[in-house]
Amino acid sequence: MIYYFTYFFTKFLSFIFFPRTVHGWDNVPRQGAYILACNHISNLDPPIMGISTPRRLHFMAKVELFKNPIRGWWLKKLWAFPIKRGAPDLGALKESIKYLKQGDPVLVFPEGTRRIGNQVMKPQPGTGFLALKSQAPVVPVFIKGSDAVMPPGAKFFKRGHVIVTYGKPFFVGDCPSYEAASEKILNEIYKIAQEIL
Repeated sequence: MIYYFTYFFTKFLSFIFFPRTVHGWDNVPRQGAYILACNHISNLDPPIMGISTPRRLHFMAKVELFKNPIRGWWLKKLWAFPIKRGAPDLGALKESIKYLKQGDPVLVFPEGTRRIGNQVMKPQPGTGFLALKSQAPVVPVFIKGSDAVMPPGAKFFKRGHVIVTYGKPFFVGDCPSYEAASEKILNEIYKIAQEIL
């Protein structure tokens, strides 16, 4: 009930404030586990992905968001689970693998935090860890425009158009390390950006 209310309310907000165009819809698996790996440019990115995919997603959210008991309860109803930032959080990674093993998709942001402008971000090794340990396919996705709708520090939306583009699923294969796997995933995300910009 909470999930569906939030889902349709977010779709309503999208219609009013951030209408979306979604490309590559056929690249998203309709069954089985996959890792949805996305660039991160706005706090709006998780809800945008939640209403732009054909299936319900598990996703990580910073642990600070769960300190408020009401907000924490609501986030868990949306299938969010906490992750500690600044260092590898093995508990969150193991929980992600659990969801993948049971056949559910998991949304991740390889950069770990929001990218501001053209800031160069190094991917976190956790995404590579998930891909190598689970052997789940990775679906790269690039969001454009969400940073204009809700830039850093903004309290409310500015109307703007958002474009979500899915790339083809791939496997990280025999990458020699978690870091190399994460680099490969992030490169695939920004290949989409090069094709559409």
